[in-house]
Amino acid sequence: MDLSAKLAEKISNVVAEKGSTLVAKVLTREDRIAKIKQVIGGKTLPVVSVNISEHHYGPHIIDPAANTELTLILQQSGFKVVDGDSKLKPDVQISGEAFSAYGMQKGNLISCKSRVEVKVSEVATGKLLFVDRQTSVGVDIAEQTAAKTALENATDTLAERLLPKLAQ
Repeated sequence: MDLSAKLAEKISNVVAEKGSTLVAKVLTREDRIAKIKQVIGGKTLPVVSVNISEHHYGPHIIDPAANTELTLILQQSGFKVVDGDSKLKPDVQISGEAFSAYGMQKGNLISCKSRVEVKVSEVATGKLLFVDRQTSVGVDIAEQTAAKTALENATDTLAERLLPKLAQ
């Protein structure tokens, strides 16, 4: 019994001291946005429009998560984002497609996998500036929320690479 307690204490001390090196740090959305702002700080930011269509292979889900997430990150990073009803015209169009699908269920938890694909075009010339894609997974107790989370996760990672390329 004493030996087990001493071993447990040693393990606890090692985990407390070196825990950050044992598990990969997960960036929060706020961390990602702060990192993006640091990279694009002081650069000229174009006016952007976003149009990413989505499909979930399963029960119909409304409200495009990837489109909403990318628009939110663009706005929080300092970009002007416009839609078709705006009087201000975009310099850059981000368009693409996204899908999500049921993955598996373990107990009450449901996982979904997603893929987001985007292309960025210069509106004035139609020139394709770049393309990118990202897959991710989301877990929740509801399939629809897991699917949206998977799309948000993929979009967050994609935005971290995409937004610095938009800044000049």
